[in-house]
Amino acid sequence: MKKMTIRLEDYVYDRLFLFSKEEEISINKIVGLILKKEIDKPKEINALDSINNRLEEIQNKLTNISKRQQFHFKLSLQHFVNQGYVGNADPKKDKCYQEMKENNIDKFNE
Repeated sequence: MKKMTIRLEDYVYDRLFLFSKEEEISINKIVGLILKKEIDKPKEINALDSINNRLEEIQNKLTNISKRQQFHFKLSLQHFVNQGYVGNADPKKDKCYQEMKENNIDKFNE
């Protein structure tokens, strides 16, 4: 058996002292029983935390999908606007396309 020194607040010690007098058990034994009970308590995963983490993960994925959809919508809209103009036939030379690509590429990959 090992020895250990524990420092307690006065009100905690007083409550332990009163409890030990009522139960006729030493304070050391009460502290030992409390520690044993807490150490032996099974570790449970908090269901609310795991649900919350999962919902946040889903929300992040939905946000990414929404950003990508917006990018594709704007790109499709620009493509529709550019239909029929021979000067914009090559997307690499299209100024609007290049501007959209430069402005949205970081948002697209987030």
